[in-house]
Amino acid sequence: MIRKMDRLRASLIRLWEYALMLNVIMLGLGFAGGFVYFAPYFRLTRGWISGMGYVFHGGTVASCTMVASSSIYSEALPSAVINLVFIVVGAVFMTKKTISDAIAILTTVVDAAELTFQSDAETATAAA
Repeated sequence: MIRKMDRLRASLIRLWEYALMLNVIMLGLGFAGGFVYFAPYFRLTRGWISGMGYVFHGGTVASCTMVASSSIYSEALPSAVINLVFIVVGAVFMTKKTISDAIAILTTVVDAAELTFQSDAETATAAA
């Protein structure tokens, strides 16, 4: 009987340690998400990247996913909902941008054999 109690106590201690470790991991995930968001935001404010690019929105989606996960775990539902909204906004933007970029690439492909030089005689002589 004592041996069973010792095993039970050891199992409960191990479970408690796992729970504490999970708390630390989720808290760290939230802090890391905040720092991950800082990088694209800083680049945007310095003018190094565009607010309409994949880098900014990709960083935002990644950081909001981290913060939302941490918020859901810690039951901070308002923060979790707002971060989920930002995830959806960023994902929709990147999807639309991907589709428009794919269409734009397809319409700009030109066969090199079809290229011709078009200029009037005056411009051609002035350039020479």
